[in-house]
Amino acid sequence: MNAFLGELGRKLAERWVALLLLPGVLYVAVVTAASVLGQGRALDLRGLSAWVDGLAAARGAGQVGIVVLVAAGALAAATGAGLSAAALGEGVALLWAAEGRRGPGRWLAERRRERWRRAYAEVVAARRAVALSAVPPHGADPQARAALRASLDRCRRICPVPADRPTWIGDRLRAVDLRVHHAYRVDVEALWPRLWLALPDPARAELTDAHAAYRANARLTGWGLMYLLVALWWWPAAVVATVTLTTAWIRARGAAEALADLVEGAVDLYGRDVATALGVLPDGEGLDRASGDAVSALLRKDGALHPESTDTPAGPL
Repeated sequence: MNAFLGELGRKLAERWVALLLLPGVLYVAVVTAASVLGQGRALDLRGLSAWVDGLAAARGAGQVGIVVLVAAGALAAATGAGLSAAALGEGVALLWAAEGRRGPGRWLAERRRERWRRAYAEVVAARRAVALSAVPPHGADPQARAALRASLDRCRRICPVPADRPTWIGDRLRAVDLRVHHAYRVDVEALWPRLWLALPDPARAELTDAHAAYRANARLTGWGLMYLLVALWWWPAAVVATVTLTTAWIRARGAAEALADLVEGAVDLYGRDVATALGVLPDGEGLDRASGDAVSALLRKDGALHPESTDTPAGPL
């Protein structure tokens, strides 16, 4: 037991250093530079060096007690900055998945809906062109088929289902529920806790890592917002904030895509195990719309219909 507790403490300490302390120390250093230099002397490295030398030469600076207090204060400030970034990251994750029913979110969601409708109209037109160009025995015109593939790719890049959220990430995560329900009539929200219990350890590890990557990029966005605040007093922080926010958004999209694919894949591969364990499916049979509807009704236990109608189109895919 002592060995287990020691190993657990070591891993927690490593996570604390990696997630909070090191980024927090860098942030505290930037805040210190901002407070010393300000906007007027933003790139005055000599002035910053002189300020550091002045601290080192100050009376009592070498006393052990003062050094310990300064180090403890710096560590506390770094940890506080890390906790603030984590809290901001939680808010960012909520905004990414927001429905956007009012305010700016409503305008952004409508803009994405309109973009998707235009892209899907191009898909429909391209499909008609392929059908009209199909002349036996040669088949459809290669250019028409290439145009259809290109229009499908453009539509998928917006969202694989009809867009309805203010952000790409929100729509991509929402698409999992719609696509699974369209294929199997399964309520993912009700199925997921049971599915998690049925997953083998390797699948759980993949999903856990994908979710951790998604949350890490939300936290990185929180750091970017905090650097953006420092830019009010020190403009070089705006460069750091821009790079951080851009990197976080690009990586977050990739992490959301991976997480959505893994969740959908887990339902495809192991959803029938849950249905079999519940007695809805005999051994060896695959999950289908009839059994999925029965699974959803059994798991919800309230007889309520799925919030998304089965008539909702699943998009171009």
